[in-house]
Amino acid sequence: MLARELAARAVASLPSELDGRLVLDVGCGPGHYAAAMEARGATVAAVDLAPAELGPSDQRPRRAIVADGARLPFASGVFDGAVCSNMLEHTPDPLPVLDEIERVLRPGGWAWVSWTNWLSPFGGHAIAPLHYLGPDRGLRVYRRLFGEPTGKNLPYDGVWPLHIATVLDHVRSRPALELVRVEPRYYPALRALMRVPGLREVVAWNSVLELRRTPDRTSSADRGGRHRPGPAGTAGQ
Repeated sequence: MLARELAARAVASLPSELDGRLVLDVGCGPGHYAAAMEARGATVAAVDLAPAELGPSDQRPRRAIVADGARLPFASGVFDGAVCSNMLEHTPDPLPVLDEIERVLRPGGWAWVSWTNWLSPFGGHAIAPLHYLGPDRGLRVYRRLFGEPTGKNLPYDGVWPLHIATVLDHVRSRPALELVRVEPRYYPALRALMRVPGLREVVAWNSVLELRRTPDRTSSADRGGRHRPGPAGTAGQ
């Protein structure tokens, strides 16, 4: 229930009218975001790397595709918008996912991207808050104190450290992506905190980017310079 409510809230904040639009859901999981966007009239292509994350075959998103978020099986410039919710931290090489989002958006298209930054209180997922000791040491200390962690998101096996600065630097380096806004997902009124390096890594908890594909430049991805990394694409929702 909470996941569906979060999805509905996020979709309500998207920067564009959805009716009649073609939208991509990267790392879709069981399809809460896809369903919320379809309820507002969008046609949604939902992508996840792990078939198990899509749920039972009769309950999957209507246009579910098993694919790598860093190697999307779509032509360039075909989507009006893209959503990627809490997936980036669940891939060892997340930045090429942003490159692919840039590539498949049409000029003027938008993207809404969220993730749990590593240094937030819940950044370590299954071992939080011991991830503040580092992913390796934190896992060792957790096992010594509590035994084997439960859940699937262990450091370097389901969740990887990802920092706000890393994502912002990469977005700003992309030739055809405009950073429209960045804010803490759960308290957007405090977006000024995202201008303070260091502090933002701890207090943001979960970060949101609004991006726009610039209409007047051609990205290196469109010129054939696409990076081909390891797999990516499982959502944390």
